[in-house]
Amino acid sequence: MSNVNSYIGVDLHKKTCFITVMNQAGRIKKQTEISTDTDKVAKFFAKHTDASVAVESTMNWIPFYENLESLGCSVVLSNPLQTKAIAAARIKNDKVDSKILADLLRTNLLPTAYLSACLAQADIQPREIRDLKELVRQRVNYVEIRTRIKNKIHSVLFKNNLKHDFTCLYGQAGMIWLKELKLRDIYRQEMDRYLTTLDLLDKQIAEMSDQIMATAKTDYDCKLLMTIPGVSYFTALVVKSEIGDINRFASAGKLCAYAGLIPSTYASAEKIRHGRISKRGSKWLRKALIDSVTSGSKHPSRLGFFYRQLKKNKGTGKAKVATARKLATIIFAMLTDKQPFREFAPVKQR
Repeated sequence: MSNVNSYIGVDLHKKTCFITVMNQAGRIKKQTEISTDTDKVAKFFAKHTDASVAVESTMNWIPFYENLESLGCSVVLSNPLQTKAIAAARIKNDKVDSKILADLLRTNLLPTAYLSACLAQADIQPREIRDLKELVRQRVNYVEIRTRIKNKIHSVLFKNNLKHDFTCLYGQAGMIWLKELKLRDIYRQEMDRYLTTLDLLDKQIAEMSDQIMATAKTDYDCKLLMTIPGVSYFTALVVKSEIGDINRFASAGKLCAYAGLIPSTYASAEKIRHGRISKRGSKWLRKALIDSVTSGSKHPSRLGFFYRQLKKNKGTGKAKVATARKLATIIFAMLTDKQPFREFAPVKQR
């Protein structure tokens, strides 16, 4: 930051943002509130392209960042949880928050939400990684919406005291049965709307799945990840999009911590107590790893064997978490060395 003349902290909200501009000595040069409209933000920051800007990771940080990126500004994304822990204040308002962000950035104490170790500096995820995240998370959201619609269909059947013997109600035969059911007009109309919505969701999810599959098949890291038993093209792309550049993690332990799979620790004096997993970091990565353990649990691999043995002694939940942590360690080695998954010793079957 040798060429930086000032430091700017931005407390970002939906419609407005409060800005503090601070010089290298820590003296406040300006504090103001502006609209988050693209042109208003561009007008203000066009005068501060030589500044380093810190903004908290909020719901609307992406359009704000991309606007500043187009102006050539240097922007870092603050980790809200760690920032609050470092800079707890009795008085909390937009003016104080933006000042704290600027001051932490100036003193190089700002905890960032994305660290690029290969660049040895704080950085925001590259656009291609952000786009991958958006794609896979969009599919997850659509699947959740589809599940709610299916539950509504079951609710209509329940209200009419109707039961079925289909293994899959939403297979070809089940769908024909649902469309031909004799129901009161109000329920028939309700059912038809749900079925129409379900059909549209199925088509949209299929389109996104095709796009995800095509992307995963052409990405080298995803092709490596898909050699792991239980890892599908979708899971591979989730892992890829959440990890980004593996070089930003100094060790496998750091990757496990990012996935929230390490035990929480409470230490006081000479007493140290470990609790449940921290669940801090990427919930998407954690879920993808645990889902992979479930999918590959019956596979005759070392991971599957490890999970089954641990399940007998510790139960399903602890076995899944422990195996997911081991899987994260394996993924770290694979992506670091650019090597596919392979067994290093024969697995004894029981």
